[in-house]
Amino acid sequence: MTTDADLFHRERLLQREAEAVLDDLDLIAALETVGDPIRTGSSALGLMVKPDIDLTTACAALDLAAFDAVTHLATKLMRHERVWQVTFRDDSGAWNAEPDQYPDGLFLQVRYRSARPRDWGLDLWFVDEPQRQPDLAHLRTLLPRLTDETRAAVLRIKEEWTPRPEYGRTINGTVIYEAVLDGGVRTLPDFAEWLDRNQQKSA
Repeated sequence: MTTDADLFHRERLLQREAEAVLDDLDLIAALETVGDPIRTGSSALGLMVKPDIDLTTACAALDLAAFDAVTHLATKLMRHERVWQVTFRDDSGAWNAEPDQYPDGLFLQVRYRSARPRDWGLDLWFVDEPQRQPDLAHLRTLLPRLTDETRAAVLRIKEEWTPRPEYGRTINGTVIYEAVLDGGVRTLPDFAEWLDRNQQKSA
């Protein structure tokens, strides 16, 4: 049976490898040439179960200079020997499909293979209205509420659910955080019951 100590140990190992990835790419220094980078997502919350790193960089403006800086960074990352894919997306202006929910942004998705080897995904957002960015809001609203008990519950549920095909579609980390922090969920059966109740409410 997986203990809380096992969950925390695996999370710490992923955190260490994440730091090594960032150091190898010299990514924080590179992002600082564009704006103010902030670690977000599960790696910032201490809730990692997958090799994913999220960073949001607050820019003064999403102007031509920002576009040039982001595309220059993409080129630099693509030249790194352990990076095998970099994808750029413009999510600003007319391309922002949900402007009421999300600020304009530029996005880089980076695929990196570590020495283990392990494939890592890095999601890099660049925004000029950081106060509207949901992942930054999570740092303010979720981080102060996490305890060892709730962290263990989240990690246990995420480890079970992340391999499933529905994860990332109908179920994601935000849903699990809500279940644990707002719904009092602590176990896998609790989570299944919570999902059933919420699906019935939305039906």
